[in-house]
Amino acid sequence: MKKIEVFEVDELSFSPNFIENTDDSIYLFGESFLGHPMNIPLSQDLLSKHVLILGNIGSGKTNVFFQILDQLSSRIKKDDVIIIFDTKGEFYESFYKAGDIVISNDGTATGRDGEDYWNIFREIDDDKLEESIMEIASTFFEGKISSTTQKFFPMAAKDIFAAILTHFYRSKDKIEVNNALLREFLDIGSADLIRKMLSQHEDLANLISYIDNDKSGQTQGVLSELQQAVREILIGNFKKEGSLSIRDAVRNKDGRKIFVEYDLASGKVLSPIYTLLFDLAIKQALSRKKSQGNVYFIIDEFSLLPNLSHLNDAINFGRSLGVKFIIGVQNIEQIYDSYKEYQARSILSGLLTSICFKVNEESSRKFIKDLYGRNRKKDTFISAIQNRGIVEQVRDSNVVEDWNISNLKVGEAIIGLANSNPFLYKFKKSK
Repeated sequence: MKKIEVFEVDELSFSPNFIENTDDSIYLFGESFLGHPMNIPLSQDLLSKHVLILGNIGSGKTNVFFQILDQLSSRIKKDDVIIIFDTKGEFYESFYKAGDIVISNDGTATGRDGEDYWNIFREIDDDKLEESIMEIASTFFEGKISSTTQKFFPMAAKDIFAAILTHFYRSKDKIEVNNALLREFLDIGSADLIRKMLSQHEDLANLISYIDNDKSGQTQGVLSELQQAVREILIGNFKKEGSLSIRDAVRNKDGRKIFVEYDLASGKVLSPIYTLLFDLAIKQALSRKKSQGNVYFIIDEFSLLPNLSHLNDAINFGRSLGVKFIIGVQNIEQIYDSYKEYQARSILSGLLTSICFKVNEESSRKFIKDLYGRNRKKDTFISAIQNRGIVEQVRDSNVVEDWNISNLKVGEAIIGLANSNPFLYKFKKSK
């Protein structure tokens, strides 16, 4: 008979050794691996340290999101806002209520008072005009700039796009500016028309040099990059007249939910818009001088939001401002692909509560094992050699081993809470 004893550092157990339960806690509903009912409280302090939900497709991640969202939705206060990245439409179907905001590329798009659409000009900050316009332009063209060796053309197109945004924004007191106007102008905008527009502004006129000769390949190349980018991104609902602003929605809060609905058919093309929306929301949440309620970011399928430039700051410094992230990931390699590995590691290290379902991908298994670290175990057994009696062997091992991950069934997870040992848990089905 063999006995294994852990005598240094943590071990994987059937229950946490410490749970903080407060009046503002929400709960994970389920039972222990011993079959006993066990609801795990997540206090607001714990949520402020952020949550990672990792697991294969169909392993149980969405169920956890439903448990959490159901409670947050019912408890939301006037000074709170919940921003939801909804990749399959399930969260909208279950949690939308009249007055919530939906930014989407289908018939669900709505503002507080009825049908409405996103307006790029409403995201421009008067106090940081140049900075906010360049952030929008950079997000729109980042993919094109990074994917070509001929960077001049998309970079020049980005500068002209920023100038066009500036021109129309300066005209907003005279005309109604929105995505429809922007798309229409760029659909018909010849080099000559854009030059005339740029010449009206002393600080923009120098950009005329990019497109100063209608017959040159440079002019045609820059215009082609500009029009192609806009025609790819400002499509469907995103090329319509509207007044929605995610910055305004986060600033106003008002106890609402903001659904950003992922378009499965055009998701890759619209990726710059999704990234921009969340970056703007994060930036707005970080702009407050002190915590005024909570800003919850519920992000399922995190890999579909690449290049969030403000995420690292929000995770590491947003706690005092009420910023709370709950992030779902299928596998770690996807995050390494969407973000450089060193940046991905920094982001993941800031998510201090982890709920890890079964994963097959090697990087994800290694991540889980590294997350919970190493311990020392003493094996005690009777020797197979006669007269040697009881043998004790000390060995180094992982707190969580490959077989612990492989043996997880649907709805079963390894949970690690801040200041607690990792433990096995069976979630109750909520949908």
